[in-house]
Amino acid sequence: MRSVFRMFILLASTLVLIECKSHQENPTSVTPENPSALRLNYDVVYYTGGHSVLLNSGRLFARGLFYECKVSDTNSNFESFRASSYTEDNSNDFRQLVSETDQAKFNSRQFQYFPMGENSRATVFSGCAKGSGAEKCYVRWEWQKEAFIFVFETQLENKKGLGAAELGKEFHEFVSRGIKAF
Repeated sequence: MRSVFRMFILLASTLVLIECKSHQENPTSVTPENPSALRLNYDVVYYTGGHSVLLNSGRLFARGLFYECKVSDTNSNFESFRASSYTEDNSNDFRQLVSETDQAKFNSRQFQYFPMGENSRATVFSGCAKGSGAEKCYVRWEWQKEAFIFVFETQLENKKGLGAAELGKEFHEFVSRGIKAF
């Protein structure tokens, strides 16, 4: 009976090692996640509605987080977004998708402010620049809750010819419908 038990343990261990090894040899076998929620800090969550595929996530720096997602909702004008959270004391480490120098080169730039809970507001920056081909746009949504700053950013090709203000308002609606603070 003991030898059967030992053989079973040996066989099970071998199968576990083979399974673990095969995933390490073939990293493309990992499927992207389709999360329903992204935790931005201890009391703020972004609910994706299951319409986002997580491409990359991790720690941006000391207490900051980031998520890069592809939008799988075909009704959205946005193909992807990056969600980040950081604290005031490490804001120097935060890097935007488009540098402030490049943002200054946009032909049309808009700052908009939208009310949020707890007597706060979200700031939305949007800008577009005509390059070779279609117009390229960048939209950044920021909201501060206590010491944390939450940033959602996207870059897109302006296929519909919307103005920077229209893109900013649409991105605010896209982000704000998923933000929940507890």
